[in-house]
Amino acid sequence: RYLPSPKRFPSSVRANGFQPLADYVHSKGLKFGIHIMRGVPKKAVSARLPILGTNKTAADIYSTAFECTWLQDNYTVDASKEGAQEYYNSIVDMYASWGVDYIKVDDLSRPYHDKEIEMLRKAIDQTGRPIVLSMSPGATPLDQHAHAKNNANLWRTIDDFWDNWSQLNYSFGVCADWAPYIAPGAWPDADMLPLGHLAIRGERGADRYTNFTANEQYTLMTLWTMFKSPLMFGGHLPDNDAFTQSLLTNTEVLRVHQTSLENKEWYNKDGVIAWTATDPANGDKLVALFNNGGDGFVNTKQLLYRSGTVSTLTDGYGVDIDLELPESSNQLYLIVNDGGDGSSYDHADWIDPTVYLSNGDSMKLSDQNWEFASAGWGTIQKNKSISGGSLNIKGTTYTKGIGTHAQSVILYSIPENAVRFKAFAGLDVGGTSQTGRPTVEFMISVVDPTLREVNVNNAIANSGRVSRTIQSEGVQLTADITDAEKLYLVVTDAGDNFNYDHGDWIQPTLYKENGDSLLLTSVNWVNATSGWDVVKKNKSLDNNPLRVNGKTYTNGFGVNAYSTIEFDLPEGYTTFTTFCGLDDEVKNAPNGVTMEFLVFTQNPENQDSVVIPLDMEALGYSGECMVRNVWTQSDLGTFSGSEFAPAIGNHGAGLYRISSANRVAAVELQLGVSSTEAQVTDTLELNASILVTSNDTVMPKGYVQLFQNDSLLANLAASEVGHVTLKTVCQKAGRLTFTARYGGDVYYAPSGASTAVVTVKEQATSVRKNEDNRQKVSVYNAQSVGYLKGLNVGDHVRVYNMHGQLLSAFIAQTDVERLSHHGAVIVEVSSTNGKQSLKAVLP
Repeated sequence: RYLPSPKRFPSSVRANGFQPLADYVHSKGLKFGIHIMRGVPKKAVSARLPILGTNKTAADIYSTAFECTWLQDNYTVDASKEGAQEYYNSIVDMYASWGVDYIKVDDLSRPYHDKEIEMLRKAIDQTGRPIVLSMSPGATPLDQHAHAKNNANLWRTIDDFWDNWSQLNYSFGVCADWAPYIAPGAWPDADMLPLGHLAIRGERGADRYTNFTANEQYTLMTLWTMFKSPLMFGGHLPDNDAFTQSLLTNTEVLRVHQTSLENKEWYNKDGVIAWTATDPANGDKLVALFNNGGDGFVNTKQLLYRSGTVSTLTDGYGVDIDLELPESSNQLYLIVNDGGDGSSYDHADWIDPTVYLSNGDSMKLSDQNWEFASAGWGTIQKNKSISGGSLNIKGTTYTKGIGTHAQSVILYSIPENAVRFKAFAGLDVGGTSQTGRPTVEFMISVVDPTLREVNVNNAIANSGRVSRTIQSEGVQLTADITDAEKLYLVVTDAGDNFNYDHGDWIQPTLYKENGDSLLLTSVNWVNATSGWDVVKKNKSLDNNPLRVNGKTYTNGFGVNAYSTIEFDLPEGYTTFTTFCGLDDEVKNAPNGVTMEFLVFTQNPENQDSVVIPLDMEALGYSGECMVRNVWTQSDLGTFSGSEFAPAIGNHGAGLYRISSANRVAAVELQLGVSSTEAQVTDTLELNASILVTSNDTVMPKGYVQLFQNDSLLANLAASEVGHVTLKTVCQKAGRLTFTARYGGDVYYAPSGASTAVVTVKEQATSVRKNEDNRQKVSVYNAQSVGYLKGLNVGDHVRVYNMHGQLLSAFIAQTDVERLSHHGAVIVEVSSTNGKQSLKAVLP
């Protein structure tokens, strides 16, 4: 069993382990946790060291299968072998004896080691100590959510998270996927908060303060709060500035994190993301609004695939990719981002990238010519690494593939009957053999992801990329302009450059519903710009006739990217149509000639802030609502419909509490209790009934909260019939006061119930025996500690709380065993003589 080094932890001398340190931490009112690796030490296996309490050794339980790829000190523990469970019991027993409250186990959940997870769960349960089990690293497989929830308290959703927008941007989708599985005591873990003073010892990057902007820090804290991820600060606390401190100590934000329910993504559209939750105490809706933007390198809104961070901590230094392609896709973008920490040493390989067609044929991209390719360093290579060597990922050499370097985009034209893409993507030895720590993210898109000087998401029509090899014949566009007051015709450089990007808008026409039409060439524009020269009417940019794909046209505009032509629209027109394409005068240009045509009815320029109207009716509110800014802890006023429309800065977030201003006070809550007198350990049944006291037919939604004295017993959803029950146990003598509160919803106001009082009297410990069990087992107290007496060695003992939740399980080693639980418990003893259940009250 690993022991702390006295050189690093002087208090661990004389086999004290971490107990002195844990005692000190506990004296401060804090909990104490440790971080361990899955498995049994290789050193213990080679020395055949014994497993505590067995006649087995470490050599009897190990397996070389599924060894950790990034820290090779341990072997896998084979759950099928005798002594395996006892080994995990032995180490967790030692941690429990030290006073450990929290164990983070690494190399456990990616790949997912279900059998070792189960052994760790059993090992913790049999100690009798309430120890939190945290699983790392991510990404934990989403399809293992039930197993993770049943065996662990938290599990990582992604790989190591650091202070870069790319990873935070990626986390939105991951959090949305995991949100349905949030539960009390079982938390998807989005990883630490890399805020304040970071990397003092250079674990990732140089010693620094967080690279997140202020807006991005609000986004991080707001998303983690709404997702209810465990909030673990990753910086150096003594160096916190006032802003960092304010992020961590905002009482209203922390209340949202600790008490909100029904947390989920509401929508994700055009760079705007919204999350909602409910406050069970008052029925308020909590809404988070995010201006997601891009990730600084590419537009991430319509990506087909994201790998998340790939680093030397990733198994095999790479990821297998196998995905279906959307129907009629005609282009494929292979993207390598830098993982957000800079592009040093980010040598990346696409191994055997292959497109499969619906007729069974396949197309190896390493044998094809790309349409466009860029890399952050060097020159992209076919069948070689970017540094010119063999394609080599973690010692395995490959003959087919593409070598590149972050940040990189490679565009291929693909047949429209393409249905699937496969590849292995990973870190080339050209980067992993160097001193730095390469980190990348692999992405795939069938929609052009390169960034523009305009907000592509707001376009009402988009041609896609037009070049000499893609859509060279031109594109017909049609757009709905009903009720629009403005029209903007935009030509971009498609994300590469504006060389020779001569584009033509052919026959741009407005139509009314009755068929009347109006050529835009007959209307004066408000403003017109061209990236080179000036916009020409009814001529190409070089003053030639407008000519696209060999055909000459009379009406249109000749421009060069970037270009914007702005019009004030006359009333009554509902449809805009145009044909557009590259002008034949640049077909033989030495380079460039790539563009896209976009139509807008609002200002196309990228804005630092986005105004986001909040639809109150979509939240369930039909009347006026009071809005409170949770971050600033200030009331913003009363709004209805979509009147509330805050401006959210780029990469920023807002968090708001929405309360109905006119809820109906038509609900009465009644509370009953099964008995007004009870004895210690008796079970009481509480009954709360929701009655509608008016003619309203709307059934109450929201939650009923049940309190014992001032302690919250439960949040219970108001059911369709408005009736909820809860059982609770009398743990000590005295006067118990129970209260029920209905928090209300968007329609009904909150209400409370009259209290119910129960007088609890002392009761001697009782023993209930199975008729077939003649063994007498009892509970007694000595020096304020509870013991079981009269056991047989080998008896199986399980201890439950009064709600039936298992607290611990163990096998009796002597006739007397100590119980480490306080308060009312149920003890179940199973032996060859039968079973007996004891209801016991411990000090």
